[in-house]
Amino acid sequence: VSSMCLYYSNKNGDVTEKMISFFRKRAEAGIGAFVIPANPHGENKRARGSLADDSRIAQWNPLLDVVHGCGAKVFSQIHPSKIQFGRAGFEDSPFELSTEAIETMIESYAQGALRAKKAGFDGVEIHGAHGHEVALLLSELLNTRTDRFGGSLENCARNVTEMIARIKEVCGSEFPVILRISGEERIPGGRTIEQSAEICLLAEKAGVDAIHVSAGMPESEEWECPPSEIEEGHLAWMSRYLKTRLSVPVIVVGRIVDWKVAERIIRDGDADFVAMARTVLADGDWMRSAGREEGPPIRKCIACNQGCRTRREQNKTMAECLQNPLTGREDEIEVKRDAVGRKVCVIGAGLAGLEAANVFSQRGCDVEVFEKKPQIGGLFRIASMAPGKANYLDAIEYYSKVLPTRNVKIHLDSELDKVPDGDWDLVVVASGGKAFAPPIQIGAGIQATCAEQLLSRERIDGNEFVVIGDGLVGYEVADFLAHQGKKVILVGNDPRDPVALLGVARWHFMQGRLEKAGVEVVRHSTVKSVTPEGFITVDSEGRESFVEGSFEYVLACGYFADEAQTRKFTEEGQKTLVVGNADKSG
Repeated sequence: VSSMCLYYSNKNGDVTEKMISFFRKRAEAGIGAFVIPANPHGENKRARGSLADDSRIAQWNPLLDVVHGCGAKVFSQIHPSKIQFGRAGFEDSPFELSTEAIETMIESYAQGALRAKKAGFDGVEIHGAHGHEVALLLSELLNTRTDRFGGSLENCARNVTEMIARIKEVCGSEFPVILRISGEERIPGGRTIEQSAEICLLAEKAGVDAIHVSAGMPESEEWECPPSEIEEGHLAWMSRYLKTRLSVPVIVVGRIVDWKVAERIIRDGDADFVAMARTVLADGDWMRSAGREEGPPIRKCIACNQGCRTRREQNKTMAECLQNPLTGREDEIEVKRDAVGRKVCVIGAGLAGLEAANVFSQRGCDVEVFEKKPQIGGLFRIASMAPGKANYLDAIEYYSKVLPTRNVKIHLDSELDKVPDGDWDLVVVASGGKAFAPPIQIGAGIQATCAEQLLSRERIDGNEFVVIGDGLVGYEVADFLAHQGKKVILVGNDPRDPVALLGVARWHFMQGRLEKAGVEVVRHSTVKSVTPEGFITVDSEGRESFVEGSFEYVLACGYFADEAQTRKFTEEGQKTLVVGNADKSG
């Protein structure tokens, strides 16, 4: 498992029970090795575990004892939590530090490695990827230094080679050191895999024991945690190339979700080890199914980046998972078999209803699910129709596999207007939300289609479309129509930037598709009226504009909780739990 910014420590960098519980769960499942970040010097900016001084050594013992007790190895990824030029701000640019200050930094990393060894870590990883201070110094494109730590490729690599040599000196030659590097920086004029190989050869000469290849820099963050449209194992070609140039083992990361992909990479000789991160956020028991055709059902990471990255950064919170509500709460919540025989009725088989059925069946309840449509999945199934989201169906497939193992009964094509007859101990209302329809004057003969209806069609007639609503739904509908070769105008007044809605990675690739397809985006505006001749928009300052043309109109303004629908299933005297969009949209 590669290093992740989980933020399960506290602000002071203390190892917490949350950290221990998270890694215990995955170690017990059979993961062979973990790389855990630790700050080697300075104060913590956010909740990352610290090894900044000798007083921090002992705090790692309980975590390491737990993981070692499961037979796994643990490496400390040493890099500071504050210096990350270009993304999160920095105290001092590594390009502006004196030569002596760079030498002090190298010594600090070495002393951090020594503390890691004393704490009981099995080795260390130098984080030379993704825009941290070491990565910046490695970059010939970005490194503006004129001393022996800048200029030529060899000089740019010097901070790493001297760091490796010094770590070996203070920790012993047998203490393993891994270098993580962006094989390609993927910024204009940035480093190529061939140039990275030259750096790796210098690191190998300095004594490095393995290379861990990733991709991206702050300006190409979309490659650090790529979205679902990027294929699994997409960096294996880089590790394959590095193996032809190096003698030390090569580790590869990069959207490795299916164990068969991991197995293929190793079998084909593309890498010596595979690393994964988001995969084990989605399901801590992932390893229990690895190598087993008929293994227990697991949640597959769908690379949505919502809980583990986008919302984590927007809200400055810990890493979570859209699919798995227990991720990061292993220390707080234990699902016990404490309700055997209780009868639970779940109304609605969207993700909220399916997860309710999942949890209550784990607790031993007799669960029945009633769904008005012929398939489970609700709006999430519809959302998977957008470009690059086909693997979102994996989230639904998990429930289709796991719920039958617990004898959950699912009644499809069962549209209800009241709670079905039964001696229910609990009714879970997961009937979903209602599409928001803005107050638009619609002329005679004009029909506006809602997003759900459009995405459900097998065939899309018409050539020119106006998508009303520039939230998440609107952008995905516009992307869907553009992918079908349609001409699209997107109009909306959502104040949020598309990056905030979609995340850096998804927006990067979607923006490219929308621009290539010529999608016109009219922001900070609403549609006032539509007629057979065209439509009128009103901008944020009240100015009206008329757009002439014959269009098909799609309402894609999101959803809100449908209180009238919910009231049908909340009977007096009946214990009721309202979840998902039926409770609150978003």
